[in-house]
Amino acid sequence: MRMSIAALSISLISVALTGCASKDNFIPQPSQDMKAVYANHMSGVGDGQLLDTRALVRRPMVEGDVRLSDYVRSEKNQLQKRFKLLPNPTMYMFVAPHLATSDQVPIPGYLTEFRMWEKDHYAMPGELSDMRNEFGE
Repeated sequence: MRMSIAALSISLISVALTGCASKDNFIPQPSQDMKAVYANHMSGVGDGQLLDTRALVRRPMVEGDVRLSDYVRSEKNQLQKRFKLLPNPTMYMFVAPHLATSDQVPIPGYLTEFRMWEKDHYAMPGELSDMRNEFGE
């Protein structure tokens, strides 16, 4: 009895694994790749007007655009900072030794630091010079 249950379970497992091994029959293989499908779809939208409009957007730079080109991200200047941080100096405060108000536990003196403003603010391009400020930041 035990032998027949083991043989039956082994045969069921092998049938299940055989069914899973032939997954290529169930998943259809596309005749076109995604790039071809996208190109076919976009050329059919509005009689190809969308691709013509996109071609106009990708125009070369003209003389009037040259002065704005420093503020446009490109591979060359991607990692450069365009918007610099405004100075936000660190202030230091010495807290004198004192007793805690409720338990009268002595607290030693310590030095704490905080920024002048809660948040850092950014300057517009060209608003700050490249010179360091008097706070050393």
